[in-house]
Amino acid sequence: MMITASTIYMVFPLFFAEHGISNTQSGVLISIGTLAGVLSGLLAGKFSDSYGRKWILVGGTGIYAIVFYLFAFMSKDFTTFFLLRFFEGIGFYVMPVMVSAMCADTFERQERGRMMSMFSMAGGIGQLIGPLSAPYLINGDDYTMYFIFSGTFVLISCIALAILVKETLPNELRVKTAPKIGFNFGNFLDSVKKLGKPFMLLLAAILLYRTGYTLIDPFFSVYMSDVLQLDLSNMSYLFALRAVCTLIFAPIAGYLADKWGRKPTFVVSMALVAIALVAYTRMTQPYHIYYVRALDAIAGVVVFNSIRTITADLLAPEVRGFGMGLYSTISQESSTVGAIFGGYLIDAMGYNMVFLVAALLAGLSLGIVQLFIDEPAETPVNQTVAPVAH
Repeated sequence: MMITASTIYMVFPLFFAEHGISNTQSGVLISIGTLAGVLSGLLAGKFSDSYGRKWILVGGTGIYAIVFYLFAFMSKDFTTFFLLRFFEGIGFYVMPVMVSAMCADTFERQERGRMMSMFSMAGGIGQLIGPLSAPYLINGDDYTMYFIFSGTFVLISCIALAILVKETLPNELRVKTAPKIGFNFGNFLDSVKKLGKPFMLLLAAILLYRTGYTLIDPFFSVYMSDVLQLDLSNMSYLFALRAVCTLIFAPIAGYLADKWGRKPTFVVSMALVAIALVAYTRMTQPYHIYYVRALDAIAGVVVFNSIRTITADLLAPEVRGFGMGLYSTISQESSTVGAIFGGYLIDAMGYNMVFLVAALLAGLSLGIVQLFIDEPAETPVNQTVAPVAH
């Protein structure tokens, strides 16, 4: 599945540009996928706390596979792209919520950092294969083969999930009746309160970091093309470099989170993110991009792993799906805002200013965690609000 996801930010802005889509419109198309993820991640998490994780994960993956085939054969205009990106987001963003919740269901706190790093490593393998293979699947302005291969990769993932993956939500926490469709604002607020203040502060830090980072991330391939004058093959090496760094440093990130602590790991890695973002504006030689990209990738995988581990630690099992869904909602909504304004800011102020704004927001995220969030305890904070059934 991550073979395809790792190429979206690399390929899609170029694909959209081939069909006359501006940077601002491309930002809207990228953001509509993450906006859809707000809805699907939150609902998937909430329902999975009552009805189980597995088949929600399988269903989301199936939707994600179908959309790639539709990209290959439907018309190439803004409206069609808008609709397909929406459903692509609906399908894809179920995955990180369910995988994180299932990992936390399965492993105790003392192993959770290393096990979350396995998630990152699986993504890293996909991130290595995807960018290196994408240039060979694209023939000039014809992206048909790329979309067919991508859909097939995800379809294989969907079938594997259905056959091989077991349900992780304990039987005593599952509801046997059919799910109730509807929204009750009072119940939603009660569910949010049960998550606890430390978790909500962590979400605020994530909101700042993700908003800043996605001012530039969806447009990185355009930046490499327009500013660095790199072709698609050279771009693929830089995207693959992130994958190599993920494979090497994800286990180290998991070890540090388990042995050194979640909070110090987060703080140091977020500081490195800010440094890397500033470094993008200070490059004087073309080869400097490889050093800065490597630092950015190393810091990113450690931040990613520490965020997911802290999130899992702060959530009790009976609210874990909802909490992971709310985390995904905040993360993707901030990505939506970042993608919308990123395209506009690039057109109005240039890439360097966007990198600096992203670095500032990463620094603010670091400050919130350093000042207001303690190292997660053995027992989740919200355990005292809603005891686990045994």
